[in-house]
Amino acid sequence: MVDKNSFDQVGGRVHIWDMDRHVKRNLWPHIELQRTEINWIPLDINGELYLTYSIDPLRVMKCNQWTGDCKFVHEQAGTKDNAFLYTNDHLRGGTPWVLYKYPYYISLAHSVSATYKPYMDFAIYNAHLVVLSVEPWRVVYTSGAIHANSEWLNSEPIIRNHTIKGAFWYPTGLILWDEDVMDISCHLNDASGHVLRFKGLAAIMEQVIKNDKVTEVKSEPDVRVVQQYVLETVKELHKGVWEFFGDIIKHTVEGKDIAIT
Repeated sequence: MVDKNSFDQVGGRVHIWDMDRHVKRNLWPHIELQRTEINWIPLDINGELYLTYSIDPLRVMKCNQWTGDCKFVHEQAGTKDNAFLYTNDHLRGGTPWVLYKYPYYISLAHSVSATYKPYMDFAIYNAHLVVLSVEPWRVVYTSGAIHANSEWLNSEPIIRNHTIKGAFWYPTGLILWDEDVMDISCHLNDASGHVLRFKGLAAIMEQVIKNDKVTEVKSEPDVRVVQQYVLETVKELHKGVWEFFGDIIKHTVEGKDIAIT
């Protein structure tokens, strides 16, 4: 939403909406706000409200849902030297975090990668499974771009075709039915709403948790290593077609894609 503090903002900022009392509350994190303050991801831990301000660098706020006052409880090392950059911060918020097995929460985030060719500049959107540990705070897994059926992807026109070139789906909500199955609400090309059923989660999470438990040092990756990995997966999908802004580091983080059929 836009408020009186959002005059010079393109996308407004995140608010809490109390549907019972019809009250809108600003969320105030006590920092100088960016031009656009969106894509914060809500997280419920034992009835208390947290929000991840960004995924990489990982910044987590604890918020008072009645006053809107927020304080950072975790900021990844190097955060203060890495303000949000549109071309470098590809992985951004999506669905709320949902508890899988404590301390692991999952979300479907989205990524934005900016393309460039002479006289052409478009945004490529993708969706990614992200796993967050809250004890200690760190991102422990990010998938590559989740592929979707091409016939379905192209079944609706792209509404924002002046800025977005390729068909895409954008995750908005998540219901975890059991360890293996989750439903993802999303919109397709900004044109229509859908619910996708994702199966095979248990095998992914079993490996993620196993790998994390054998890691002796529970340290976070360097700032924007996750962002670079996300960009590399997108570059691989569009090899030979598009070039992309936002290379951050010189090495590639290995990983495997997952698919929705």
